[in-house]
Amino acid sequence: MSTAQSISKLDSIKSLYNETTNDSLKITLEIELSRALHKNQHDEEQEYAYAKSAVERALQYKDTLLYARALDNHGLLYRFHQHYEEGLGLHIKAFDLIKNKNVKPYYKMRFSNNAGVAARYLQKYAMSVLYFMKALKIADKENDLRNISISCNGIGNALINISGREDEALLYFERALETEKTRDNSLGMAINYLSISDYYISKEKYNTARNYLDKLVVLNKKSGNDFGLALTYQSMGLAYLKECEDLGKSKSYFNNALGRFKILNDRHRQSDILLNLANIELKLNNTKQAEGYFLESLALAKELGQNDLASANSMSLSQIFENRNNYKKSLYYYKQSKAFEDSIKITDQNIKIEALTRQYNLEKKENQIQLLEKDKALRITAMENQKQLSERRKVTLLLLIVAFVMLLIVFLLQYRNYRTKKKTTAQIQKTEKEIMNAIYERNLAQAEILVTRLQVNPHFLFNSLNAIMYLIQSKQNLSAIKYLKIFSRYTRMVLETSTQHVISLQEELKLSSYYLMLEENRFEEGFMYEIKGDDCLEVQDAVIPPLLLQPFIENAIWHGLLPSTSDNKLLLIEIVPDSENLQIIIEDNGVGRNNNVKKSIKKPHKSMGMQIIQERVELYNQSSSDKINIEIVDKTDKDGQPAGTKVIINLLRH
Repeated sequence: MSTAQSISKLDSIKSLYNETTNDSLKITLEIELSRALHKNQHDEEQEYAYAKSAVERALQYKDTLLYARALDNHGLLYRFHQHYEEGLGLHIKAFDLIKNKNVKPYYKMRFSNNAGVAARYLQKYAMSVLYFMKALKIADKENDLRNISISCNGIGNALINISGREDEALLYFERALETEKTRDNSLGMAINYLSISDYYISKEKYNTARNYLDKLVVLNKKSGNDFGLALTYQSMGLAYLKECEDLGKSKSYFNNALGRFKILNDRHRQSDILLNLANIELKLNNTKQAEGYFLESLALAKELGQNDLASANSMSLSQIFENRNNYKKSLYYYKQSKAFEDSIKITDQNIKIEALTRQYNLEKKENQIQLLEKDKALRITAMENQKQLSERRKVTLLLLIVAFVMLLIVFLLQYRNYRTKKKTTAQIQKTEKEIMNAIYERNLAQAEILVTRLQVNPHFLFNSLNAIMYLIQSKQNLSAIKYLKIFSRYTRMVLETSTQHVISLQEELKLSSYYLMLEENRFEEGFMYEIKGDDCLEVQDAVIPPLLLQPFIENAIWHGLLPSTSDNKLLLIEIVPDSENLQIIIEDNGVGRNNNVKKSIKKPHKSMGMQIIQERVELYNQSSSDKINIEIVDKTDKDGQPAGTKVIINLLRH
């Protein structure tokens, strides 16, 4: 991805973050922001600020998975900045939080693999193997080839550093390589070719190592991976250097790799290669050239803060000047080497202290929240007890009052009936009006219940967000942003229209199109839809009750199209003008209502949603000069078999 595209993506995430008021989405965007900042701007202070905010917000939000994801992300940032101790603790905590929870296995594998990587960098190889093994067990169960490869490669890289278990490492590397070949993933194959060649170099089987590196050169050239080629040539140089039989080839490969890393501006690896070139010149007794390489490597190491590499270069320079009897410079570089070693120790100590401090502060916040929750629960319990006591004391009095009121009402009603016998007709009309108002209130309440269900349907909301999250995780960022905007517009329109008695047909069609886009994104190739006639002039003047179309669309998708085995599943919404009237046709080619009824005969239920819609239509017809009637047609094919459903909504104007 180019720099301009990366900045655009970062700006898009920031814009969404500033606009949203949804806590869970805000936490997810803070995680994304911290990672995007690290990748594009390397602003360590801001990266940590967003990551820390995500952790604290998730802790307050009380979503275990979101909290674990925020902790894991914070751990990754520490690892990226070489604070492995802090990263390891957060990865382990994230894994422990969800290991026994009913969450997607992907997160368990991710957190466990991240813990394994951090432990390996800390040279805690046994712990590294333990967490990679946990991830591999889950990956095997899920047949997740990607995570099988990651875990196997991680186990191999840990075992190769454990005395007596080096040979086991090769088995895991080979399994990882075969898995990546099955996936046809060139980058994964390259990583494992490199790991296997490193294993054979450590076993002093240089020819075998070079055979794997030759395959890796071909693979990297084919995929155009310049960084991979540079790494491969560096490993070639290392193999010849350790073999000590052809230092000229070693030097040639190192120079090739050095040139490529300069083009890629990877100064860390340039510093490593310069140190190796210096050691080659020492072996060839070219101390002057060695001195130049050591000094160049030292300068880069200082600039990059690589204290271990700076210490090694300084010690080698001290040895060179001692051999020349230049004891002043030798002592200078010796002291400098020791100073770098001391700096490494001090830095490590400070990192451990900071890690302990942060861990203490995080645990303190967790404990404070738990105490507040317990205190809140105790106060609620006390209030409930007091309320129940008060209620019991009032029961007798309330019963007496209710009985008295009921007797009084009966007396007043009888008296009122006696006084209004001469106004029977007027009274009947008044009574009918009161009954209609009561029905109106009941229907309005039911409609509001239906609207509320549509507004905050957790399955629809979370499934839509999960579908969008999948697009983000699979790096389909433009699609993710697109569907986030659609989701935001949909929920905003539902909130704005749900309290209105009527809305324009244009708004209803726009709301329906947003809903269909979200459902289409969730089910990918599950169905197709088409809206016709929405641009005709008659649509602009028509009004209908809000969310009238969605239950029919939802039924068409869930009970008509999705159960169908047809390859061509189509939902059609068509607006047909008829003089001054309008027809709204919702038609699908699914399994039909009769077929659906047969499948669910063991579990009958009454569709309250459709009943409420019918009552809303009746109420609209009573309170408006315009009328609505609804026809449902069960379609059949030439053999008389169900072939879908057609809903015709007639808008009759007067």
